[in-house]
Amino acid sequence: MNLALRSAVRDKATQERQPMLTQVLDLLACPSCSADVTQTAPTELKCSSCGRGAPVTPAFVDMVREPGKPDPAAPTTAQKLMESTAFVRLYEAVMRPFFSRLFAGFGNHIPDYAEEFEIYRKWLKLDEENTGTWLDLSCGAGYFTDQLAGAVPEATVVGLDISEAMLHKAVQETVGRRNVHLVRGDVRRLPFKEGVFDGVNNPGSLHLYADPVGAYEAVFRLLKPGGVYVASTFAVNDLVSSRIGVRLTGIRRTDLKQLPGQLEKVGFTNYRLIKFGSVFAFAVTKPEA
Repeated sequence: MNLALRSAVRDKATQERQPMLTQVLDLLACPSCSADVTQTAPTELKCSSCGRGAPVTPAFVDMVREPGKPDPAAPTTAQKLMESTAFVRLYEAVMRPFFSRLFAGFGNHIPDYAEEFEIYRKWLKLDEENTGTWLDLSCGAGYFTDQLAGAVPEATVVGLDISEAMLHKAVQETVGRRNVHLVRGDVRRLPFKEGVFDGVNNPGSLHLYADPVGAYEAVFRLLKPGGVYVASTFAVNDLVSSRIGVRLTGIRRTDLKQLPGQLEKVGFTNYRLIKFGSVFAFAVTKPEA
């Protein structure tokens, strides 16, 4: 897509989203103190308690950057790459498949995007639902956000990522999806109220988190009783390629022996797992009240 056409697509998508800010406001909470936020100007939200500001851009609500303060730096090599426009442009077609094979082992079958989404669709029970509120956590370039929105067109779908470059790409990916809202946020301080999501989809991102258990705890708080959390990432293994990948990118792999106990300790039940070499996906459920 040439620059002019890409700009036109992005402008159309952002114009469609601007009137829908009031819908996502009902879900948002201050990342600093968890109080409600209100819109005080066309381009700013403000916390009703501590006064923390949050810019509203044409493409997304920015719950990371504070007006007048420097933007938090990406802490790892992998996350710095996520801010590269060139890397983001190649991410879905080249980079994500390559890193999946690097960490899982080149001889293993890795599901393509359509196969991968079918796993999430089944575990999130999207065929049984057509309403509700769903979160695509660390949504990246927006492929799975778009698929979620298409599967539940009458529902509210929120795509959250910390990378501005990824969110701008997600705008293009989800153009025409009027049920999609994009939010810039940090998984360490997720900017949402408790118990607002029917399901959380978290594909291919846990390895970027400094504190995965903290992320499980945060997701548990955000889910409604009976809500489902689905995630995928890389398992610890002895592959040379995987160890090299860790050194190059700084990502973290998951110990599958410890994972069920960690999730159970948080409060989740009904642990399910599917593996593709050392790439895996799991699902858990927040118990009914």
